[in-house]
Amino acid sequence: MTVDLAPPFPGEPARSSVKSAVPGPRSEELRARHQRFQDARTVHVYQDARRSVGNYLVDVDGNELLDLYGHIACIPIGYNHPDLLAAWKDGRFDWLMGFRPALGVAPPPEWVDLVERTLMAVAPRGHTKVLTVTTGAEAVENAIKAAFAWKARRRRGGDAWSDEDTRLAMLNAQPHTNAMQVISFEGGFHGRTLGALSATRSKAIHKIDFPAFDWPVVPFPANRFPLAEHAAENQAAEARSLELIQDILTRDGHRVAALIVEPIQGEGGDRHASPAFFRSLRALLTKHEVAFIADEVQTGAGSTGTFWAHEQWDLPEPPDLVTWSKKFQLGGVHMREEFMPAEAYRIFNTFLGDPLRAAQFGIIHDVMRRDRLLEHTASVGGYLLRQLSELSARFPGTFSQPRGLGTFAAIDARDGATRDKLLHELRQRGVEAGGSGDRSIRFRPALVMAQRHVDEAMQLFGDAARAVG
Repeated sequence: MTVDLAPPFPGEPARSSVKSAVPGPRSEELRARHQRFQDARTVHVYQDARRSVGNYLVDVDGNELLDLYGHIACIPIGYNHPDLLAAWKDGRFDWLMGFRPALGVAPPPEWVDLVERTLMAVAPRGHTKVLTVTTGAEAVENAIKAAFAWKARRRRGGDAWSDEDTRLAMLNAQPHTNAMQVISFEGGFHGRTLGALSATRSKAIHKIDFPAFDWPVVPFPANRFPLAEHAAENQAAEARSLELIQDILTRDGHRVAALIVEPIQGEGGDRHASPAFFRSLRALLTKHEVAFIADEVQTGAGSTGTFWAHEQWDLPEPPDLVTWSKKFQLGGVHMREEFMPAEAYRIFNTFLGDPLRAAQFGIIHDVMRRDRLLEHTASVGGYLLRQLSELSARFPGTFSQPRGLGTFAAIDARDGATRDKLLHELRQRGVEAGGSGDRSIRFRPALVMAQRHVDEAMQLFGDAARAVG
């Protein structure tokens, strides 16, 4: 039985309400203006930020949409949470309103409090250091840099750079360093900066025409669901993936600095692997002295029912670096002590994150603990998965492969064209949803989604399925 642990969201609509086509005329008018200066083709709707409440996005045409997409997993405690609004009004953020500091040069003392009491309070087990940046791609980029610095330092036996090392660095001609590699998985998404993009393997549109590092890629095992019915197939896929990684490490382990993986491949189609797979992966990487980067940009901060998705793997030792962003409102990397560069300025930029967003996350984390949102999300997520399974049974020609951890969930349509029609029909009925992979619909709701929102969503999914046929 599902238990809604989170309190009802004050002022939230009773359910979605559609007053026009979605997107409506006002949204399209704004798109036309916007497109003159920026690419607005990806915009779903233009949002009325002040009127959006809880789990409901209100657009400029007055449509109230049940938001299952959450700005691509970025909304942690719903729209306009009263605790966040109160913090603005009571002066809790006044210390950072006068200017934006270069946090590596002259941070306010409040920043130290945020790092110590909030960011390190949620640090993964075994992680004693944190780097803050602005976005998920920056987090990945700098995690890779930290792994390269770690690997190079080990290769030198801890010795300082030689004059020749520094000369070659300025010529982009470091022979050992330029040969270093990062392993990633088919279907993985790790961001769009050039280093992160070399590890991104989800869609060609992200990569085509951009130079890339010649780094190895291996198949992601992508479990089939229900797990019990596909146990042998899934185990074989995981064994094959581990075998290929073992081959790379046996042959080129001296060149491989890191392996990066999402706990659940988000952009690539909500693809899962078992905890046993990740435990075996951890053991392989430890044996070959390769850094393990867990990319929790989408999964971090509670959507899987634990704060970090990798907590559910029961690892004997934690990942070496964990990247995060989205629900945190800024980006960052938690890391083990040995991955902090020995020299200052090795990993640095002007802002080193965003103190306003970190302060907001301090409020968000307080709400998460007070309202038991991890337990709540685990409970509601179990209910969501059962309802997705029932939906798949009612519409077997339309839906399949219900899967998820917590409310980080997905279901497949029969093909990509059907998925895109379903997303259109869902918006016309009051659901803001998004796709992943080539035919999946992904769920990335706020942690305050309750059973009644799941029930409303399933009714509207059924209506959309009947409309699509």
